[in-house]
Amino acid sequence: SSDVCSSDLQDFDANEGFIKFTDLPLSDYTKEGLKAAHYVEMTDIQAKAIPLALKGNDILGAAKTGSGKTLAFVIPVLENLYRRQFVGGDAGLGAMIISPTRELALQIFEVLRKIGKQGHMFAAGLIIGGKSLQEEQRALTRMNIVVCTPGRMLQHLSQTATFNVDNLQMLVLDEADRIMDMGFQRDVDAIIEYLPKERQTLL
Repeated sequence: SSDVCSSDLQDFDANEGFIKFTDLPLSDYTKEGLKAAHYVEMTDIQAKAIPLALKGNDILGAAKTGSGKTLAFVIPVLENLYRRQFVGGDAGLGAMIISPTRELALQIFEVLRKIGKQGHMFAAGLIIGGKSLQEEQRALTRMNIVVCTPGRMLQHLSQTATFNVDNLQMLVLDEADRIMDMGFQRDVDAIIEYLPKERQTLL
């Protein structure tokens, strides 16, 4: 199979000038998802951030709206969890993606679904309020990837006893500047207190 094993990554030079998604050592499932969504060439932020993120580096990336930032973190989330076989209820939560608004969280979730639906088996969910806390609590315990807003996530971390984040591999703060501008810094700081120190962080 042409699937990625970790040895491919050892020989992989993250600083090479990649242009197409097919230049990257991605799993067949992610390649299929990108192909089905007609993503071929990477934007500047994607070409710079994705190879480094696949290597496990922390990333602080800035680019203007419409430059493909969402895909720049969605691909590493799918790939890094896939390589660690972080799938199914027993694995627990592998990635948390925090967004400043519900609308943005929905957009991120759609991209995640679009790229992930060609074979990836992750349980991914949205935690943005609008449903009862109990409904969200039941769903949370099964999630491998969660897309959330800060206030709602903090509520679950402090109130949902069955919600375990001890194995979290990746934290993504999307539009981190807006998260801070909108007064969520205290919530985010409180969320981080619950998370393992050993993790990959993408801003």
